[in-house]
Amino acid sequence: MEKLLPAPALLRLISAGRFFKVVFAWLLRLWSLAAVLAGVWLSIGLWKDGGSSTQAVFAQLVFQVALVVAFYLAAHLTWLRAQDVAAMPQAGGDVILPLARLLMRLGGEVYASLLAVLSTGGALLIWISAGDAQSGLAGLGLLLPLYGGDPFPAGLSLLAEGLAFAAFGLLGAYTASEVLALICAIERNTRAGA
Repeated sequence: MEKLLPAPALLRLISAGRFFKVVFAWLLRLWSLAAVLAGVWLSIGLWKDGGSSTQAVFAQLVFQVALVVAFYLAAHLTWLRAQDVAAMPQAGGDVILPLARLLMRLGGEVYASLLAVLSTGGALLIWISAGDAQSGLAGLGLLLPLYGGDPFPAGLSLLAEGLAFAAFGLLGAYTASEVLALICAIERNTRAGA
């Protein structure tokens, strides 16, 4: 009777660990493709919100280069981590915690690369356009805060804040990953000593 029920076979498949490797490797590859599509969609959306002066158009071009670099980095980092997931050794069925550590690092890497490049591009956009194209950054409200006032202090503030948040985001993600590794090492040593 148990052979006819799919639940035991599904549970064995999930507990083997290979299931998570395959699923997350494919999910990360799909996320990489989604990052490229999101970059294209955002790029198109930003063109219609920018200013129309020559300075604003040139600033938009500079920011579009930063946007391409940012979303390329996000897609490329995700693709590389998908390969890392697919190549993970399956030592005794331990897949979940190494996978969680890898995903924590990936989150920090993507966050830091997006924020660092976009804040640099946003600062250049504000400086080159003398604040005229700053409204074009409204589509990035989740990533970049908008600044009013004089262009130079606004761009400088955006750059400094973006780079600081990128550095602390990366540090936080890697720290969380190392704390998880430390907890696992303590647990292993405790079992070995008992």
